[in-house]
Order: sequence, then structure tokens, then C-alpha cells
Amino acid sequence: MSSPDGSAGPDLEAVVEAAGRAPSIHNTQPWRWVARDGVLDVRADRNRQLHVADRDGHSLLISCGAALELTELALAAQGWAPEAAVLPDPADPDLLARLRPVRQDRPDELALRRIEAALGRRSERRPFGPEPVAGDVVERLAEIGNGEGVYVHFPTRADENLDLAVAISQADRSGRDDPAYAAEMAAWVRADDPAHDGVPMASIPRVPAGEPRHTDIPLRDFEVGVAGGQLITPGVDEHPQIAVILTETDGDLEQLRAGQAMMRLMVQAELEGIASCPLSQSVDLLAFRTRLRTLMGWTGYPQMMLRLGQRPAEPPAPLTPRRPVSEVLTRE
Repeated sequence: MSSPDGSAGPDLEAVVEAAGRAPSIHNTQPWRWVARDGVLDVRADRNRQLHVADRDGHSLLISCGAALELTELALAAQGWAPEAAVLPDPADPDLLARLRPVRQDRPDELALRRIEAALGRRSERRPFGPEPVAGDVVERLAEIGNGEGVYVHFPTRADENLDLAVAISQADRSGRDDPAYAAEMAAWVRADDPAHDGVPMASIPRVPAGEPRHTDIPLRDFEVGVAGGQLITPGVDEHPQIAVILTETDGDLEQLRAGQAMMRLMVQAELEGIASCPLSQSVDLLAFRTRLRTLMGWTGYPQMMLRLGQRPAEPPAPLTPRRPVSEVLTRE
């Protein structure tokens, strides 16, 4: 790919490899990139949309928003400042963004640090350490997560956290009680190491029978007929910091922006030495999001949530696999 002035363009393989480290629901990786005529398109891959857990494509757009954020970050780390048009063609809703590199400069040092953090980031599904996230860290996370039409809320009041726990537990139970939901989730669990997508068993916490996790905020439980490969310390009382990403209005653009905000939060958390994990059961479906907004009395629209906390004392969780660049990048 060359820049508009005909000079050599960015290393797109490196850009896409970094952008592909974005988190996605069930690690479906519902994205692809198309390069041509000096532009890089970020597109949705509807073949990877979940039909039960993501009927309206909300989680797909959140996931693709995270990948878009890393695409721009990876370009900046190479010294490129692209012009970005988000949802540029109403007739082509799967064209999520068009990026055009307009200049090359010295690599942005902060972008280099952030992309390094993004490459090492992983979703931590195990219990966090006992110490709360420091207040100054929460302030920095909120600052970097806020953006155009999107903002981050950290519930602090006891009654608010209780209502939130109830809403998440209800949504989680609704999913687990749905055979189609459980079957779809199980279809994305990967027992074989060569897999390039899905959730590997090695990344799933092992919760021993009779020793349930002590948490008011349940994670999505991938132990559906399989045993997870990550042993966790039983009896830990979990008190994660929850970050709620809300938008002022609701639509495809706002959901993409929420995904970008989620990615900024997760990268900043990594830089701060804080573990993170998406928490999406109560926002996957429109009915859940509507119920959550009503229960919590929020004026904004909840789009995504994250668990945040101190990294566990155990060795880092393994990185989940990603599809090779050759499968997701097309040159025309």
C-alpha cells in the first residue's frame, strides 16, 4: 500500500496483526481489512456474527470498534496519521471505517507504548488480587475512555453496585438456561492448540465442583461440558472494579465508538498494571440493555462493561489465538 503522494505506505501486515489482538465476543474475530488505492477499509465479517448471543449485531460492532481503535493506534506507532471516515457509505453498512494515511512522521512514542501494551494484553478471567484499583488510576481510565458521545461510569455506591450485580446475574442466568445459547457458546470453545479463533480451554478458569466462585458479578462461564485449564484459588471473595461504557444516543456509530472506548480503557489498564476482562452478558441483547438502563436509571445507553482489578499472583494467562493476517487482509 502506498500513500497518496506515491511514497511507500505503512506496513499493513504489522498493522493488521496488531489490530487483530482486539477482544471479541467468544473470540469470533468478526472483522476484516481491505487495502486498495491508498486506503485501508475496516469491514464487518457477518459470517462470524453469533446468531443467538448477538442477534442484533451489537457485540460485533463493539468488537470491530476495538479493532478499529487498534488499527489507528498501530498506524500511529508507525508514524502515520490517517484520516478516518467512520461508516462512510450508508449503502454499505459493513464498511465500518475507511482510513487514508495522509503523512508520515516520527513514530509516536506514546502510541508505541500503547501498541506494545495491546500486544501483551489478555482478558483475565481469574479472580483479581484483593487490593482495589487506586482512585487516581480510575480517574486516568475515565479520562482516556471518554470521547465524542461516549463516556465511562464507575459505579461506587453500594445500592448501585447491588442493582448492577442483580442485572448481570439475571442476564447470565437467562443465557445459561437457554439451550441454544449454551450450544452456541460451546461451539466456540477450542480443545485443540492449532485453532486460530474461539476460546481455548487453557484460558478457561477451572471452578471445582462444590466450590463456586465468591462473586456478585458472574463472568460468562465457558465450562459447558468441558473442564477449564486454568486452576483458580477457591474461596476468594471477588470485588472487581466495574467500568460501564455508555453513549449519549444509540446506533451503529455509537456502538463502534463504545468499542473504541473499551479498547482505550483496556490498553490504559495494561499500562497501569491492571488486569481487565470484558463483561457483556447484560449488554449482548437489546432487551438486556434496555432492562439494565431502566433498572439503573441511567440517562445514557449502556454499551459495554469491563471487570478491572489487580493482576493475580499466578503466572499470566495465555494469549488467546488469532487468525493469521492472510485470512483477514485483502489487497485489491
